[in-house]
Amino acid sequence: MSTNDKPPSRDIGEEPRAPAGDVVMIYATFPDRSAALALGRDLVEQGLAGCINVLPAMTSIYVWKGETETAEEAVLIAKLSRQGADRAVAHIVANHPYETPAVLVVPVVGGSSDYLNWVISGTRP
Repeated sequence: MSTNDKPPSRDIGEEPRAPAGDVVMIYATFPDRSAALALGRDLVEQGLAGCINVLPAMTSIYVWKGETETAEEAVLIAKLSRQGADRAVAHIVANHPYETPAVLVVPVVGGSSDYLNWVISGTRP
């Protein structure tokens, strides 16, 4: 039998299950992977997010100050308690290198209850 770092399964009733609506994801773009990783680590270490993922490369096309721009960017996806979303967004915006960062809060409508509970446990109020 192999081992992994996933939390053990629990019987129903042993621990309250988090409804999916208690978890949100934040999608934010950054100029590069290192900026996304630095701010993501900060979110996790401060308990503002239970987990982050950084997708290191994408191309964005957008209009900025009247000009069509194309930029290589990185994506940060943070998973956190819905109750902490406003604090996390404020922290990202305050520490982001862009003048007007793309920061979206996306509701979670389903998922593994063990994972949802784990995300919430990693987010401090």
